[in-house]
Amino acid sequence: MKALAPLFALGFALAACSHAGPSGPPLPSPTPLWIPKPVPTWDAAQREDVRRTLSTIFDDEITRTATGLAVVAGDGSTLFARRATVPVAPASTLKLVIAASALDLLGPKYRFETKLVSSVPQQPIGTLQGDVWLVGGGDPTLTSDDLRRGAGVLYRSGIRQIGGSLQVDATAFSGPEQNPRWDPDDLTYDYAAGTSAISLDEDTVEFDVAPDPDGGDAHIKVVPDNDAITFQGTIRTVSANSDSEMTIERQPDASPTGGIGGLRRPDVLEDPHNEFDVDGYIAQGETQKFYKPVLGIPGYVGGALASMLAERGITLTGGYRTGAAPPDTTVLWDHRSATLDTIVREMLVNSNNHTAETLLRILGEQNGRAGTEGAGIAVEKRELSKLGVARDRMAVYDGSGLAPSDRIMPLTLAELLAAEARGRDGNLFVRSLPLVGVEGTVKSHDLHQALGRTRAKSGHIEDVNGLAGTIATAHHGRVAFAFVVNDPRANADVVYQEEDRALDALAAY
Repeated sequence: MKALAPLFALGFALAACSHAGPSGPPLPSPTPLWIPKPVPTWDAAQREDVRRTLSTIFDDEITRTATGLAVVAGDGSTLFARRATVPVAPASTLKLVIAASALDLLGPKYRFETKLVSSVPQQPIGTLQGDVWLVGGGDPTLTSDDLRRGAGVLYRSGIRQIGGSLQVDATAFSGPEQNPRWDPDDLTYDYAAGTSAISLDEDTVEFDVAPDPDGGDAHIKVVPDNDAITFQGTIRTVSANSDSEMTIERQPDASPTGGIGGLRRPDVLEDPHNEFDVDGYIAQGETQKFYKPVLGIPGYVGGALASMLAERGITLTGGYRTGAAPPDTTVLWDHRSATLDTIVREMLVNSNNHTAETLLRILGEQNGRAGTEGAGIAVEKRELSKLGVARDRMAVYDGSGLAPSDRIMPLTLAELLAAEARGRDGNLFVRSLPLVGVEGTVKSHDLHQALGRTRAKSGHIEDVNGLAGTIATAHHGRVAFAFVVNDPRANADVVYQEEDRALDALAAY
């Protein structure tokens, strides 16, 4: 079976006039064509006033020489620009591109599906004589609780033994799990977790470190239980008034393949990707939790599900491996995610890199081809062109903006925001952005006139500080903006102060 339906196209059928007859059902009312609302205009004097006001506000050396600034009116015309066509590293403001593209092409009510399927019928005695496949549909939000419920469904259906193997089908995506363009120093952190068509807990594993009450070695637990994760070393328990200092680091990869795709048994650990070294000490007190990215994600998910089946009393005789599901199967369990608009809002409010990377590959998964970053980026560029948004000199390599080599013009971001805001689902798109000064990664901004009127996405990596969003002005509807600093001084106080003053000034127009 296909892991994920191809992107669908929306068509309109215009019917000719017809007559149902006196006894026939009434014809349905035609769906009215969407007509854009008129956008308030700016006269020449008002445009000049905006340019003069913002030029006065953005007068520090950083914002004059190392910042791309673009403000675009609701009709797409430029109100203010300074270095707006210079390609910059956007950091997480790049997530605006994948958010808009995914919502436009998949639709806000799209849901991801994850399935457990079999090619053989269940036997009356409770044994399923054959393999079971866990088929990933690219859901970035699948959790251990979701998967545990899947094991419960199998148990309640009467299955007590699987006479074959558990195979994990992640063939909807291809390419390296962690982007080779990312900074190697980031790869050990949870925010740089890999991407797979079958993800679990955002492709991180939880280590719970509990101090020993008697002062011995701490108790370390892997959550969820999984024989694909091993660790060696100890963390010592010290007195409550001492500092805790611990390290949990993946061992260097000893094999290019890591055994992923081979048969796995509970007594065989084949995957060196997910062997960790632990060291340090923890103060007496509460359990501390640490999250580390996993590699060989399909094998990791297989190990987690195998443990969950065992907890439920379901015997898995053939171990677990990776493999593509056959075309004709019976669905044993079907999990559907929250709707895409909900997922996109969480991504933008919390700057979720994992979701952005997954959505990029979902867009690239078309016409029977596995989704890759490159294919997804090509789809994004086509969507920008369709919207009439300038994408000159755009060179991006991921969906999250984590790659230091990503480049995009501030004007592209502002034009995209303006185009989305005036589109059919404009209000939905704008509401997916966090309120500046109120929530998410933009909560710390200090707004006055613009408070409650401004929604935006921030972006931060080393030497990059970005902010891009929309403002509901007092008299001219929404305007879009993008402010992106590329400079070692990107996080200087003056940058935030000038941004906030500019937003307050724009809100008054």
